[in-house]
Amino acid sequence: MKTHQPELLKSLSIIKPNFHAFTKRFHTKLTQSCITMSYPTAAQFNERSYTLYCMLERIIKHLDNPLSVAPFLSYQLQFLNNDNIQQSDIKVLCDTFYATLEEHLGQRFSSEKKVAWRKVLMFFENFSNNSLFHTSNVISLEQRMLKKASHEEANS
Repeated sequence: MKTHQPELLKSLSIIKPNFHAFTKRFHTKLTQSCITMSYPTAAQFNERSYTLYCMLERIIKHLDNPLSVAPFLSYQLQFLNNDNIQQSDIKVLCDTFYATLEEHLGQRFSSEKKVAWRKVLMFFENFSNNSLFHTSNVISLEQRMLKKASHEEANS
């Protein structure tokens, strides 16, 4: 898996000096979103800002070895689970985080960085859905063939 680590780490290094502003913007966007889970207040979010940064950095630095990221990410996901996260919230979190990156990085959010973040957020979304809700975006070949056959029958 090509992880785009350099682009992701460059993004973090741009955000790092003013990460509190980034998390404030992220929190504001969450309050405006359709997220259903309970999430920290702005003050609590600010307090946990450094923890969020460290967590992101650790995950990105180890993306080339998903087996080492999985236990750490699973552990962190339990905090979301404790906040009554719903499956629909995972996508909202990812989309809101991406939109925050886009605004915060501005012109420095190059096409390479956009691709890199889209891929890592898709990984996070799929991993979270699998870990928390035991769902997968992967279907078996048998399921695919049955779906195709039923579709062809309906169109005949």
